Amino acid sequence: MVTDDDHCYIRVLGPDSPDPGLEWDPVSFETVDTRIPPGWTLAIAGGRTRLADARWQRPGFWTDYYRGDPQARADYDHVKSELLAAAPPREN
Repeated sequence: MVTDDDHCYIRVLGPDSPDPGLEWDPVSFETVDTRIPPGWTLAIAGGRTRLADARWQRPGFWTDYYRGDPQARADYDHVKSELLAAAPPREN
């Protein structure tokens, strides 16, 4: 999730969505699980607040990813795999 003064969006990942996921306005969704995955961090810099896995928070990560850097691509793939493999919240 990324927020700044003008907007907020969340990156939606899925097995059939294009990488690196689609960015959506959170008003389109209902929160069903308030847990934050292990390894996620909150970063505030440059007027933006970002909540994501720490591997995606390092300076230059997304630039490296879009340039095809092998380590950034591997970090992206690993985090995506972890998120998609996580058990969904149980319904009461």
